[in-house]
Amino acid sequence: MTIMKQLISLIILFFTLSLSQIGMARNSVAEAAVLKANNAIFAELEKRKSELKNNPAVLNAIVKKQVLPFIDFAAMAKLTLGKHWKKANKSQKDRFLKAYSAMLINSYAKNIVDYAGATMTVKTSMSAGREGYETVRTLITPKGRAAVAANYDVRDKSGSWKAYNIEILGLNLITNFRTSFTREVSSKGLDALIARLEKNNKS
Repeated sequence: MTIMKQLISLIILFFTLSLSQIGMARNSVAEAAVLKANNAIFAELEKRKSELKNNPAVLNAIVKKQVLPFIDFAAMAKLTLGKHWKKANKSQKDRFLKAYSAMLINSYAKNIVDYAGATMTVKTSMSAGREGYETVRTLITPKGRAAVAANYDVRDKSGSWKAYNIEILGLNLITNFRTSFTREVSSKGLDALIARLEKNNKS
């Protein structure tokens, strides 16, 4: 599997798990809710696979209603840019957040159908080192393919648990994009990175 395909898989699984508000997964009831929500989503994708391919509006509506509320895009943007986030002005931060979020959402929407019929099991969950932060360990089994271990980072934000990172097969979503973006910002500047993301989102 190429790095790009791995990244797409990361993005897809990241958004999909977030549909179920995975926080508080230490609780067996919450874990059961995670399984029920995600397996229902995978089943719905399988059932409406052809419809989703031919009518992007259907999937876009699902994403906006069920996915976006459970993703902490602000935390993702800040962690991804790292030191460059602190140096950025408000306009740059706003533009990067919007462009980065759109890139992730577009990648998810274009490829999620490939995970139709997949199933998920929650293995365990543990504290991420500070109060209000958790790492949830799961096992995703795509239809007709080998199972993949996926670790999700979530945090309690004002009483609502939101996902902000994922790691599978040793590939970390935030770390990978941070490495790539840092290299680009160092050589071309933050405005150039933002402009590239904005251009790609329109294509």
